[in-house]
This record gives sequence, structure tokens and C-alpha cells, in this order.
Amino acid sequence: MKEVHILNSLEEINIVSDPIRLKIIMTLGTIPKNAQDLSDALGVSRSKIHYHLKILEQNKIIEVVDTELINGITQKYFLPVAKAFIPNSEIFNKNVEEKVFSFKISGKSYESFEKELNDLIKKYSEDEDTQESFQVQIYKLS
Repeated sequence: MKEVHILNSLEEINIVSDPIRLKIIMTLGTIPKNAQDLSDALGVSRSKIHYHLKILEQNKIIEVVDTELINGITQKYFLPVAKAFIPNSEIFNKNVEEKVFSFKISGKSYESFEKELNDLIKKYSEDEDTQESFQVQIYKLS
């Protein structure tokens, strides 16, 4: 499972923002579940769960991580493809050039990193060049 999955289109955002699909993704979490597990947990009919699972799987938001044969029927167990789903900022602002810097830092080093980052923010916030500006976002994933 990836840490982050970037949603690159409005269609993908619409797919994950459907209330039932969003509940499915959140209910799956990190423990694989089948359609019956989800139906029981959400109080939604299994046929409706199957419908939404199919859409999520076709759009690579969830994936089959295990199968089990029960009474001649194959049960699929699903997980989300990532721990977090974030919309690509370009979707909302076509003038944005996105550069992604991805790295992991230990919890022990984070405090020092955060202090250095705050120093950088102060240093560059005083910059008065208004011709071109950049926005930097940092996400903490638990």
C-alpha cells in the first residue's frame, strides 16, 4: 500500500467523494475486508457494495489483496491502494507547476526538521519579490 495516491482528475475526485464509496474506503482502512464484511459494517446491501467496489477497483482506488473460495464462490478481499488520497492541485489551478518532493523522516528527527523548516519559512516570507510566487505544502501521514 502506497502512502499517498494523487487524484489527477475531477472524475477521480468524484469517484472517491461519493458518500458510500468514501465510507467503503474509510472502513477498509488497513485490514482487508470482503463485500459481506463491508455490507455488515455499513448497513448497506451487498449488491450495492459490489456495485461501488467494482467502480473503485476499475479506477484503481482499491485493489484485491486476497481471495478465498467459500461454498464454490470466490470471495475477494480489498484494500485501498494508499493510506491517503490527495487531489492534484493542477486540477483546480491550471497555472500551477507542481514539483513533488517525497521523503520519509523519522519521528526522532521530525522536531529538528520542523524547527529548520520554520526558520526557512521566516527567511523566505520576508522576500519581497512579488513577480512570481510559490506555495509549498507538507502533509504529515500517520
